[in-house]
Amino acid sequence: LASLGHRALRVHVATVNAFPSSLSKYEESWSCLVDAVEDVKSLKGDLDKIKADTELKERVITYIWGACAQIRGELVFKARQKVPGSYGIPGSMAPQQVAETVQWMIKSCAFMYGGLNIATKTFNKMAPFSNPIFKDLFISQWFSVKGEGIRCVDAFKHIPNTTLALIATAVECALNSWHNGTRSQVKFSEMQFKTRYHFYLNKLERMQKDCPNWMKQFKKDLYESIWYTCSFYINISF
Repeated sequence: LASLGHRALRVHVATVNAFPSSLSKYEESWSCLVDAVEDVKSLKGDLDKIKADTELKERVITYIWGACAQIRGELVFKARQKVPGSYGIPGSMAPQQVAETVQWMIKSCAFMYGGLNIATKTFNKMAPFSNPIFKDLFISQWFSVKGEGIRCVDAFKHIPNTTLALIATAVECALNSWHNGTRSQVKFSEMQFKTRYHFYLNKLERMQKDCPNWMKQFKKDLYESIWYTCSFYINISF
């Protein structure tokens, strides 16, 4: 039963709110658990037992809440693996060049864009959130055989802004590991990166408001491309 709530909170973090406040731990965890068993009548009795047992409820909620750090940790781990190949870091660059390039990519948000050329420091300003690493991380994190993107199609099929902002934040953290020119460990902490997540989320919300047709087509194309790459052939309707 607790595993259902845990899975539901993972999807919630990926698609609704990537950094829920610790003050909402009980409310969010319990809400995810209730939603997860809503259509499973055989588990309603177990849910009532948990609700009536304060100590058991505390343990269950603590377990469910662990999904927040778990999914963010998985994503940034994959981002750290993909950043060197995706951005040619370090490649043939000296440490100082690596540091300068990384700082430029983060400050200008160039790492998010399609058509990125780190040698000439150019990118396609008409292709935000279109760097191939976004699709790569979507697939590796959520579209494996048993991934949440496969099991919870409705949650992911419109490519939530939350998911794109979370990927951008994880990639920024992974890039920050190279900010001194050589790889180091930068913790994907809520204290440091929650504000960056909201920075990217605000960008997406402005794009959604100012360019709704572009955003709709961009997300449709991305989702179809993800499924095509995964070799899953389904009827996608938007």
